[in-house]
Amino acid sequence: MTVHIPQYYSDFRCLAGACPHTCCQGWEVPIDHATAQYYESLPGSMGERLRSALSRDEMGEAAFRLRGGLCPFLNGDGLCEIYIQLGEERTGEICRTHPRFTYEYGPLTEKGLCGSCPETVRLILGSDMTLLTTQEEGIGEETPELLKPLLRARETAISLFDREGTSMGERLQALLLFANEVQVLLDEGQEEALPRLCEIYEEEFPLLDPAALPQGGEALRRCFEALEGCEILNREWRELLKQGKKKAARPKGPDSQTELQARRAGVYFLYRHWLRAAWDGDILSWAEFAALGTAVVTLLAQLQEEGFPHVFRLFCEELEHNRENLDRLQTVFQEQLTLAQLLAAVGG
Repeated sequence: MTVHIPQYYSDFRCLAGACPHTCCQGWEVPIDHATAQYYESLPGSMGERLRSALSRDEMGEAAFRLRGGLCPFLNGDGLCEIYIQLGEERTGEICRTHPRFTYEYGPLTEKGLCGSCPETVRLILGSDMTLLTTQEEGIGEETPELLKPLLRARETAISLFDREGTSMGERLQALLLFANEVQVLLDEGQEEALPRLCEIYEEEFPLLDPAALPQGGEALRRCFEALEGCEILNREWRELLKQGKKKAARPKGPDSQTELQARRAGVYFLYRHWLRAAWDGDILSWAEFAALGTAVVTLLAQLQEEGFPHVFRLFCEELEHNRENLDRLQTVFQEQLTLAQLLAAVGG
């Protein structure tokens, strides 16, 4: 089985008690079936504590009830009592793996670091991403029909972020135009034409006349409204969205450092989400998510003292871990926001 990982993947080390934003707060802590069974059979006072904190939903899925927005086993030093008393192997699967992600596409597995953690943000934004390829034992499921052409197309999509002499807005517009043409070929069953399309976009770079698009500020405001319609975990994120909607009519261009971070964030979004289309066939929506995420974080970073890394982490925390939010945005892209509006929104 082929495995892809970013070059910084193995550099991650949890900051534990020194983390400025512990992942043990703000969201429910799901407990996998095997771990829940162990907790329910564990004797002694620790077993009693674990069972008293466990709850199950109507589907029987287990989770810890938060107390004051915190996991009940997060101690005053910012450390996990389960980890301390029982060892890492007795924490829930999500706690053992977060902030890592793993996606399987038949014979290909892609691993990475989620952007919702302060330390992973440092790694993601700290250097250009290089994919490392390794081989692991195991037999993957049947290869998705679109996997090979989408891998080739992702290389082209990522290369658009490196085009010299263009602004970030122009690069995001080029990404959307490319993804739209990829989508047309997929819809028409012409995957064999994708390599030539990739060659064209690697040789030429489309530049749009702003006069041919809707008013950018109004389009961007509608995008902020779509984000406000998602489930929101953090009050700070809600306030940032409100501020961003007010500033949408007059966004400023990013400085060189912010543009560098935006480029790396855009590559992260493409790496993490582009191949989802191997299963659902909807490459345009995932490209729109990447482009809008990059544009929104870039704008909001100008309104937040802690800058791009902090806003990028908030965006990832709010959206990437919430399947309902991702589904909602996919529906918005398909039914409410036109490609022209998104081109106008990200091109500022």
